[in-house]
Amino acid sequence: MITVRLMRPEERGEVRAMLTEAYQPYAAEMPPHIFEGYLAGVLDTEEGNQLVALANDEVLGSARHYPPGDATVPLPPDWAWVRAVGVRPSARGIGVARAIMAHIAATAYPATAIALHTLDFMRAAVRLYERLGYERAPEYDFPAGRGHFTAIAYRLDLREES
Repeated sequence: MITVRLMRPEERGEVRAMLTEAYQPYAAEMPPHIFEGYLAGVLDTEEGNQLVALANDEVLGSARHYPPGDATVPLPPDWAWVRAVGVRPSARGIGVARAIMAHIAATAYPATAIALHTLDFMRAAVRLYERLGYERAPEYDFPAGRGHFTAIAYRLDLREES
């Protein structure tokens, strides 16, 4: 069973190692100096609410969740934001990212939507977000990697149950 909760301080090293492993395949998609800066941003577990997904006390994945108004990119003030979703490569395909994203959606109140950004060559992430109901929000795209790429935006509207 996968559980999702806030990261504990003593898990920081394990989370950073897992994220480094999870994002390493993207090094081939970016110039080395761009990848280094990108990875540094992913590894900055000090900002936002750093979540971890665990099974049998092993960190399998993580993401940073920012409540409405706390995003470090321009978004509507009532939207939450998600950044740096990562899953240990050996744990891919068992629902880790899905569990993280479901936890965020379930706890995002009072947000009216959740936004996230990814890069177009992160095809597995794009497929996941689209399967989870996220829709493109190109009006929130922005240049990334010192202008080498475009961070493409997705959003999930949150609706109250009737």
